[in-house]
Amino acid sequence: PELRMLGALECDATTLGNHEFDYRSSGLAGALNAAGESGDPVPAMVLCNIDWESMEAEGLTEDQQLLKDAFAAYGMRDYIVLNKGDVRIAVLGVFGEDSLACAPTCALKFQDIKEAAARTVKEIRETEDVDMIVCVSHSGTNEDPAKSEDELLAKAVPEIDLIISGHSHTTLEQPLRYGSTYIVSCGSYARNLGSLSMSRTPDGRWTMENYDLIPITEAIAPDRLAQEKIDSLM
Repeated sequence: PELRMLGALECDATTLGNHEFDYRSSGLAGALNAAGESGDPVPAMVLCNIDWESMEAEGLTEDQQLLKDAFAAYGMRDYIVLNKGDVRIAVLGVFGEDSLACAPTCALKFQDIKEAAARTVKEIRETEDVDMIVCVSHSGTNEDPAKSEDELLAKAVPEIDLIISGHSHTTLEQPLRYGSTYIVSCGSYARNLGSLSMSRTPDGRWTMENYDLIPITEAIAPDRLAQEKIDSLM
């Protein structure tokens, strides 16, 4: 239902988080297959740091093969390229170390997000003509700099223009910035809708023009079509 609802809201891309593994591999595979077979629009799924190479070298378990088949059927990719007006945006996804620690039933192995993102950004630069690189991350930030995975990612892969950060439930009232890389996070449980605008600088990078966290409250009248979709899924 979440994927079909994101599709109804015209979201372009998403990634996996630790709670997607709450119902084990069969639950996640079943959800992806059901969403893909529904005929409804669904967002692209991007995730670049699954360590298939290590798992295949050891021989895929039944759960790992189940997920690999479900990911392929859904169309999961390391990254996608979106055309927004005359701007081409590459979007990659990562799943962090703490996310894996919070997903005890996850059957998959993952690579370090910094190494996988750097490899993926290099591939994007070599094979795609893009104006911006965005990372949707389920890694999060932390007050301890050594554990703040998305901040470490921003420092390690400076070619990323924007990291949309999740997992840690952090509400960033202002973006974090490292060089030309911004990190944004609007909290948890749909309390806020994050809205931002960026403009291109002469060196080809991007600067944040506006950044707002819009509170989602009972005062907002439900959209009729969205509510009908929710009711049908319920």
